[in-house]
Amino acid sequence: MSNEPATEDTPETEDAVTEDASSEETSSEETSSEDAAPAEQTPEEQVKDLYDRLQRVSADYQNYQKRVQRDKAKWTQDSIRSLLTGLLPVMDNLDSAIAAFDGEVKDPEALKKGVEMIREGLTRQLGNFKVVRIQAEPGTPFDPDDHEAIMVQPAEDATQREVLFQARAGYRLGDTVLRPAQVGVKQPPA
Repeated sequence: MSNEPATEDTPETEDAVTEDASSEETSSEETSSEDAAPAEQTPEEQVKDLYDRLQRVSADYQNYQKRVQRDKAKWTQDSIRSLLTGLLPVMDNLDSAIAAFDGEVKDPEALKKGVEMIREGLTRQLGNFKVVRIQAEPGTPFDPDDHEAIMVQPAEDATQREVLFQARAGYRLGDTVLRPAQVGVKQPPA
């Protein structure tokens, strides 16, 4: 063939072009997936085949969504069960402490130690779930992300805003504050 454009369409040229196009279609069909429709299908058969494939994909997707929902519900139940199972011994210890109040308290120190042990058990169980107490001891720099100021007091010895006292403990789960610590704050005078 020459590089000059053909001025007249001859049957040979049209057949060559048609053969090239059909060979490209055949090669692309060979490289496509097994589900590809054969070239001999009528348009109606192709539509039916595509509709059937669409229904299968749709059913697969719906089954996937149901499986994900089931797995999510099971994971949630397992997490709740694990948390509550860990808290049951703490509840048992609280029941024992309450029972110790029946009648006269013979040894207040032993009762105090028992309650402290309950708190330690609860702290340990919370730690198993990555829940940690927010630092809020006196002298800790005040952080509005971790602390909730319930009182601010000017102090001559203060160089920055810092915790004066903790009224209620705060907790975080990873990077998320579950509850900020309620604190009194001392700050330099204005």
